[in-house]
Amino acid sequence: MSARPLPPPDADPDPDATAGPDAHADAGPDADADADPDTHAAPAAAAPPDADRADLLAERTEELRELTARYLARRRALLLWLATGLVAAGWAAAWAGWRYVAAGDVVSVALGVFLLALAAGLAVPSALAVASGARDDLEARERLRAWARSARDRDTLARWHSPGRALFWLLPSLVLCCFGSASAAMAAAGDGSALTLGLAVLLAGTGALGMAKAVGYYRLVSRELTPVPEVDEPPHELP
Repeated sequence: MSARPLPPPDADPDPDATAGPDAHADAGPDADADADPDTHAAPAAAAPPDADRADLLAERTEELRELTARYLARRRALLLWLATGLVAAGWAAAWAGWRYVAAGDVVSVALGVFLLALAAGLAVPSALAVASGARDDLEARERLRAWARSARDRDTLARWHSPGRALFWLLPSLVLCCFGSASAAMAAAGDGSALTLGLAVLLAGTGALGMAKAVGYYRLVSRELTPVPEVDEPPHELP
């Protein structure tokens, strides 16, 4: 994860912003009483607003590029599917192990215990890896949202937009979610076994995770292409 701090909520500078009439209202009536009119210090040179905005957009673009590359990395999708397969194998081994243990004879119980241990060795580390990846994804998503809210500039979108990575996450996840949901519905309606129902729910959940990641990214891109809403000025009071 990037070491850059998050931008402030309203980090996008307004190049037309000017100081209000009450900027020195709290200085008091005698604030300039002791000032020497003949010895005025030269004001410090301030960076132009356009330069501040350019620096903000450059930092924002670099951060979004790095976060997007990590958030939508193909290897993360492959690791998620591999972990899902291992959890599914562990679930199948656990289901078979319980059936052998329920048989009651010594050989079946020994084989059942072995399968249960194998199921724990497959499912537990894989489930922990999926949970750790989901936690990292939540953190990356929050950072993406924070940097996306700091400004809006469609001209820099091409530098961090990754349609190929997003599709790589979206399409297989959509297939997994639909297939898993349909299988779970059929298993529940037709009194399917716990093995079938568990595998279907696992596939549907994995697909939902991938779809949520891809859809969240597409929402960021859609927001970037949306014009900045104009702020309505308050009505002037009549004299």
